[in-house]
Amino acid sequence: MKEKNWQENMDIPFHSPEETDKEWYKFECPKCGEEDEVPGYVIDEFAMGKDLKEGEMPGVACPECGAEMKFKYTFER
Repeated sequence: MKEKNWQENMDIPFHSPEETDKEWYKFECPKCGEEDEVPGYVIDEFAMGKDLKEGEMPGVACPECGAEMKFKYTFER
């Protein structure tokens, strides 16, 4: 009996960038004013395993100063 390739029926636990690259999130640092755009699939991965309330965003660190950035809005590309 020939075994099936186990990967053929495996569900991927993450979204592929092609599925989620339309939705982006804009963040701004309250400390230094730096703005950053983060793809939706990255936000989804940051939120995994966190006990977030509905609509609550996971923490995103400022690439310039390291402070926690504040979510501003979503947009599509």
